[in-house]
Amino acid sequence: KILAGELMRGVGGILMNHEGERFCNELGTRAYVVDKMFGHDPQYAKTKTWNVDSEIPTFSLVLSASAAEGAQKHVDHYLNKGLLTRIDGLDALANWMKLPVAKVKASLLEYQRDAKKGKDAWGKVTFNGVPQKDLSSEVFYAGKITPVLHYCMGGLTIDKDGNVLNENNEIIPGLHAAGEVSGGVHGDNRLGGNSLLECTVFGTIVGRKIPIRPRNSIQSNNLQQGGGAADKPAELRNISTDELQQHNTGDDCWVSIHGLVYDLTDFVDEHPAGPESITELAGKDGTEEFQAVHGENILEDFDPIGTFVPV
Repeated sequence: KILAGELMRGVGGILMNHEGERFCNELGTRAYVVDKMFGHDPQYAKTKTWNVDSEIPTFSLVLSASAAEGAQKHVDHYLNKGLLTRIDGLDALANWMKLPVAKVKASLLEYQRDAKKGKDAWGKVTFNGVPQKDLSSEVFYAGKITPVLHYCMGGLTIDKDGNVLNENNEIIPGLHAAGEVSGGVHGDNRLGGNSLLECTVFGTIVGRKIPIRPRNSIQSNNLQQGGGAADKPAELRNISTDELQQHNTGDDCWVSIHGLVYDLTDFVDEHPAGPESITELAGKDGTEEFQAVHGENILEDFDPIGTFVPV
């Protein structure tokens, strides 16, 4: 599973069930939306407890062309990975959803009316990227989504300095925590993106407290002797398409990005989004896929091994 950014709902993504009906305020919290999703199961609706043996429900995420423009990088990335499909017109959308055209049309027309009124049955009052009036000529981007556990709100109790506390809220000497292992930092429901911010903030606080032996500095002979300038970096060699294509596995993974070739073999398993995002580009020019998600400055931590010369 690949986690879909909340931005997809924020720009105007519409959530629809297997009947082609909306079932929630798409701008609600993740906990709220998942509750509405699970609520399609009769047992969960009664007990608010999910039966792990039940089939995980799936739903449709539908964006209009104007909504997709508001999340273009995300949309391009999901299109490249086959998670979103471009669909021209209402009839094709209904066919993709395997529903009667009249059913899907009724839901979208009701959404348009709610947007015009400024409020819907679930209390939604902000309507971005509403499909155009002529649904037959609208361009839709649609994909299947499902609830997924991707973050744990519970964990170790820490104080503002990252010290782990015991059951009596007393500091446990020498034990520190930062990131998802700690609990309670975000209250009842965290905001999107704050999990990384949590790691950065508390990781920095904890890191500054822990004594770390400094690395020995390495200087060039010229600098040690006090004369001459530092050596110039070696010129990058040219790497052809044929050579690049030979390094096309997870154990030997070269990728060309913005005209430079990087050996990402050692980084594959560390990639936060999973190794597949890199290995599927092994031996190829991955510039388009890369820039759909990242800024070029993220490559500053990686040293290129050559210049890509497509021949």
